[in-house]
Amino acid sequence: MISLEEILEKQKRDSSKYKVAVCVTSYNQSDVIEDALEGILNQKTTFPFLIVVGDDCSTDGSMELLKSYQENYPDRIRLVLQPENVGLFQNRKAIFKCCDAPYIAFCDGDDYWIDENCLQKKYDFLEKHPNYIGYQTACFDRSGDEITSVSDLEKRNCFFDFTKENALKNEYPGQVGGFFFRNIYKYMPEEDFEKYTDIPIDDSGKLPIMAAIIAPVFRQDRNATFVYRIYAESMSRQEEKRNTCRQIFMSHLLYQKMLEQLKIEEKMQIDDQLMTIAVNSFFTALRSSFGKSGKENWSQFMDINNYGYFEKRRIRQEIRKSLLKKVNGGG
Repeated sequence: MISLEEILEKQKRDSSKYKVAVCVTSYNQSDVIEDALEGILNQKTTFPFLIVVGDDCSTDGSMELLKSYQENYPDRIRLVLQPENVGLFQNRKAIFKCCDAPYIAFCDGDDYWIDENCLQKKYDFLEKHPNYIGYQTACFDRSGDEITSVSDLEKRNCFFDFTKENALKNEYPGQVGGFFFRNIYKYMPEEDFEKYTDIPIDDSGKLPIMAAIIAPVFRQDRNATFVYRIYAESMSRQEEKRNTCRQIFMSHLLYQKMLEQLKIEEKMQIDDQLMTIAVNSFFTALRSSFGKSGKENWSQFMDINNYGYFEKRRIRQEIRKSLLKKVNGGG
């Protein structure tokens, strides 16, 4: 895998017109994507930056709106319009290939930036601190018209650098809209890029984990720079309502697969998380035994139980421990 030293050397030789490429994913977000674009266009910088928007064949008028923006800002917006729906991961891969700049920033189409100086601040910091690979800032959550007053990183007490140790433990890195990184996509070998993008893990976790294994991510800025929209029917919210233990279990395992494919010697330290998911899948099934989702939830538990990552005996032991804890009033 590419090293920080190699990245810095390639950045020095990079003669791209733009210093930063801002990645924006779009799919049926015509009612909100203007907020995202305006927040980026309003950035005050001393350097040129490019907005690369990948639209995944929207059907709600998003593409027409994006084309209008490109006509108004031809030197600042580049569109990647998918002729058919390819899904989030392939859409992002197409965006990455168009990011010809030393640095990359992110803003999903349903989020928006609220700090007009955040690009300049992050760019200046990384230019002056070559020991860091990235810069992460916090966000406020928005549900409907209601915006929280406490940021995600503050709620989780995460104002410390995101390092290799944190990455290998799959700890919370922050939302993707706050990430600003040296462009590892442009500088890594093509073979590694294909392997990296072949692993279908959401980049809100995947990118900082990959980056922090190379070098630390600065995460000490207490200012929230963007707003993250919460949707009741999003995957993260559905996790609270229905059985997604199987998907989360497999997603965790994909991180280790990514490291192995990229020939990174370190191992993900996620056994405790995986066991928690396995135990939770049992109790999810137990609680829903007499409901409509009972059969599906028991199938989910059996898939995890039979997967082979843990011995079945060990899973049973952890379930017993959890049951005793609940009986004794400990949870």
